[in-house]
Amino acid sequence: MSGGSILILYMRISVEDKDNNREDKDESNSIANQRHLLREYVENNQELGGYQVMELCDDGYSGTNMERPGMGKLLNMAKKGLAGCIIVKDFSRFGRDYLTVSDYVDQIFPFMGIRFISINDSYDSAKCNGATSGVEIAFRNVIYGYYSQDLSIKVRSGKRTRARSGKFMSPFAPIGYQKSPEDRNRLVAEPEGAAIVRRIFQMAGEGMSVMQILRVLNREGIPTPSQLKNKHGEFHKWWTGVGDTKVWDGSSVLNILRDERYLGKNVYGKYYRPVVGNYRTKKNCREEWVIVEDCHEAILSREEFMAAQKILREQEGRKQVSPTTYLFSGKIRCANCQYALHRVKAPIPRYCCVTKRRAEDCRCMEGHLKESELAEAVFAAVRAYIEVLLDRRELKKKTEDSGRIPALRKQLAALQGCVKECQERKVRLYEQLADEEISREVFKSRQEALSRRQEEAQANQERLEEELVKLEHIVSSGRMEEQVLENYLGMEELTREMVEAFVDCIYVYSDKSIHIQWRFENGMRE
Repeated sequence: MSGGSILILYMRISVEDKDNNREDKDESNSIANQRHLLREYVENNQELGGYQVMELCDDGYSGTNMERPGMGKLLNMAKKGLAGCIIVKDFSRFGRDYLTVSDYVDQIFPFMGIRFISINDSYDSAKCNGATSGVEIAFRNVIYGYYSQDLSIKVRSGKRTRARSGKFMSPFAPIGYQKSPEDRNRLVAEPEGAAIVRRIFQMAGEGMSVMQILRVLNREGIPTPSQLKNKHGEFHKWWTGVGDTKVWDGSSVLNILRDERYLGKNVYGKYYRPVVGNYRTKKNCREEWVIVEDCHEAILSREEFMAAQKILREQEGRKQVSPTTYLFSGKIRCANCQYALHRVKAPIPRYCCVTKRRAEDCRCMEGHLKESELAEAVFAAVRAYIEVLLDRRELKKKTEDSGRIPALRKQLAALQGCVKECQERKVRLYEQLADEEISREVFKSRQEALSRRQEEAQANQERLEEELVKLEHIVSSGRMEEQVLENYLGMEELTREMVEAFVDCIYVYSDKSIHIQWRFENGMRE
C-alpha cells in the first residue's frame, strides 16, 4: 500500500497534563502549544507542502491506552492508504507504551509507506535510510511509560491531599452550586439550581416517591442538571436526555437526595480508576472517601437531609423483591425512548412505558399492552418466521451441492499468497534501500508496482470473502436453524425458550404496533 496524500498532525493531552487544579500545570503539552509547534514545522519544511493537512486530537486521553477516538481515526486512515505522513510533538504524544510505539514507528508505518516525524525527538523516518528508530528511542519510551504511571499516582495523591484541606477537586459542581470565579476549588451556591434541590428534598421529606417527584419536575418543565450546566457554559458528551427531550430520571433525583455536599461538606474519592489509562471506575468503600465539613454554604439543614434519607430507606425497603424472569424479560423496549417497558402484574400482566409517567408530553406508548395479546402476536410472527426458515433448507442444499464454497476458498488462498508475497518483497526492497543496493528512484518505482498488484489482490480478496461469508452463513445458519426448529415446531403457544431462541428485541410504538428484531435477522434479509 503506497502512502496517501494526507499529512496528519496528531495531538494528545491527558487529564494529568491539563489538570486545571494544578498551579504548575504543563503548558508545553497544551493542545494550543502542540498545534503551533506542528504547524510551524510544516510551514518551515517545503517538501511537506504537497500534502493536504489534517488535524486529529485526543483531548483528555491517557497515552497508555491506544483506544482513543483520534488515534482510531488515524489508524483507520493509515489502513485505507490515505495517510502519507504523520507528525507529532514527541513520541509520548503518540503513546506511552514503548513496545506499541516502536512497532508502529519501526515496522507498521514504514511497511505502509507512511512517513513519521517526531519533532522534539529529532526523528524523521524519511531521513533514516530504512534504519529503525533505535534503542535510544525505545529506552526513552520505556521512561515515558514509567513516567505516566508515576505521574498518575502523584496526581491522585496530590488531589487527595488538597481535598483533605477542604479544596473542591471534582471536575463539575453538583446542581445547586457553581465553582467560584475567584477560586475554582471552592463552591458557591447557584440560586436557580439551589431552589430546585430544596424543592426535591421538600417533596421527598413529605413522603413522595422518586417517581412522583419525577412527574412533578417534568410536568412543570423544571430544567435538568445538564440543562442548567449547559446554561452556565458547561458541556459534557455524556449529558444526554431521552430521545430529543431532556427529562428528569430516577438516577438524577436519587443522586441529589444522597449527596452530602448539600450540607456544606466536600466529598472526594467515591470512585477510583484501578488501571492507568482506563476510564472505567470502581466504587470506593466509604472509609476511603475524603469528607471535610463546613467547606461551603449549605443549601439544606441536617434535619431536611436526614428526613429525606429516612423516606428513601423506607421506600427502598418496600421494593426489595427477588428478581423473576417472565416471558418477555429483557426483550421488550419502547420504540421512542428505547427504555425497557415496565411489567405490571395485577390485575392482569401488562406492559407500560414509565418514561410517559416522567414526561407527560413525550411520544411514548399510551396506556398498557396486555402480555397475552403481545404473546399471541409474537407467536404468530415466530411461526411465520419459521416457515421462511424452512423454505431456506432447499437453498442451503443447493449451496452445499454447487461446490462454490471450496472453489472460493481455493481462490482466496491464492490471493492471500499474492498479498503475502507483495509484503515480503516490499520488506526486501526496504532492506535493499537501507543497504544502498538500489537507488531511491528504483525503490519508489518497484514499491508502487508492488502496491498496485497488492491493492488489486486485496480488492479481489474482499469481494470473494464477502461472497464466501454469505454462502457459509446460509449453510451454517441452516444447520443451526434446523436444530432449533426441531425443538419448537410442535409448540402450541409461545414459551420463554422460544423468545430466547428467536427474538433479539421487541420494540413497541406509540400506537402499540410492534417491530421484532430477530436473532437471525441477517439471514432473514438474505
